[in-house]
Formats: sequence, C-alpha cells, structure tokens
Amino acid sequence: MARQALIVLLTVLGFGILVPLYKGMAFLDPRIVAAYGCIALLFVAPASAESFAGTEIVDSPRAAFSRLAFLVGFGWGVTVLVLVTAFATINVANWHGELIKPQSELFASVLVCSLAAAAAVGAASAVLARMLTASLVKGILRIGFLAVLLAFAFSQRLPDAWQIALAEHSTRRAITRLGWEIAAICAVLAGGLLVLLLRKPASAPRP
Repeated sequence: MARQALIVLLTVLGFGILVPLYKGMAFLDPRIVAAYGCIALLFVAPASAESFAGTEIVDSPRAAFSRLAFLVGFGWGVTVLVLVTAFATINVANWHGELIKPQSELFASVLVCSLAAAAAVGAASAVLARMLTASLVKGILRIGFLAVLLAFAFSQRLPDAWQIALAEHSTRRAITRLGWEIAAICAVLAGGLLVLLLRKPASAPRP
C-alpha cells in the first residue's frame, strides 16, 4: 500500500506539476490532454494481472466484478487527479484573471475514453492472467505500451503523406470524435471480456 501511494504521489508530482510547468500553455494541446487519458492504463493493467493471477481465485462473479471495478476506478481516479492537478498548475503559473481549461467536449471525451479503455484493458489483463502468469501478462502489456510510445517518438520520420494525414487527425475536433469512437469500442470489448471473465473458471498459471 505504501509503495502504491508513493507511485501515485510521484505520478501526480511529475505529470501533474512538473510537466505542465515545463510545457506551459502548450500543455493544452489536444494531443497531450488525450495522452494523459492513457495514464489509467498504466495502473489498471499490471494491477489487474496481479490480482487475478496465480492461486488467487475469486469465489463468485460478484466478487470478481467488484475487484475489477475497484481497480478500474482506482486507475481512472489517478488519471482524473493528475489532470485536475495539471490544469490547476497551469492556472497558478499563468493566471490572468480567467480560468484556463481545455475545451469541455474534448475533456469529456478524453475522460470517458480513459474510463472505457481502462475497463477493457483491465478485463483483458484479468482474462489473460487466468491462463498465464502475472509476469508474462505484464510483459505482453509492456511490449504493447512500448510499441505505442515508439510510434509517437518516431512519427516525425514517417513519409510526408502520412504525417499530413496524421496532422489532419490530430486536431481538437478529430481527437474529440476519435475519443468517443474509441470509448464506444472499448465499452463493447469490456462487456464481452467481462462476461468471459465471470464465466471462465480460474486455473493455475503455467509453469
């Protein structure tokens, strides 16, 4: 518990205060706000894998649902806390008498997408953890997250035509629409995975 609290504290300090101070008003870039929505996944995925793996057998569907809901709520709560802290930091550092905040529809789509994605990833981690070891599941997830980070890091080296298309899909309106679409897809995936999780009997991890 103390370790988890320390991780949350460092996350809030780094992404909620230091990064906004460094980026300044550029922090309001829709791409940055959308990226912050992914913070929930970094907490939910490994926690779900560990909670549902090994000999830790949930004795009822209700208990499994409650456990997963708690993990998803915790991860999403950290995301909301970091975003609120970040915008508070921006306002304190750049106060001119008016509240500085992201566009409401963009912010709503990011939060809803973050919650739905956290539910889908949490359910997927739980289902995989029933068949594999927690360390293997976390390794798979780390590779997936690393692939996404590499895609962002090397996006400027893509062909010009691809970069133009990417820029067209990185506007506030495009990201808002994409957020709602991803949220809907993740909600459907989360529902299907949840049914699988609640119906599939727990089994011991592979050696």
